[in-house]
Amino acid sequence: MKSSHWLVLLSAAGILAACSDGPAENAGEDVDSAIEDVTGEDTDAFEEAGENVDEATEDVDDEPQR
Repeated sequence: MKSSHWLVLLSAAGILAACSDGPAENAGEDVDSAIEDVTGEDTDAFEEAGENVDEATEDVDDEPQR
């Protein structure tokens, strides 16, 4: 994998880790778009990962506080 691909992947991981509730999915879409621009490969992997992060964050926010 080219170093630019690794840079995109690492950036995406950082973006997804830093975001919660909605923005993570949007960040994932941006990363998927960047990957498509670089590789020509159409993928929704990071969008789906961001959606999962958003859902997990919502679940945690809905938990009663101790």
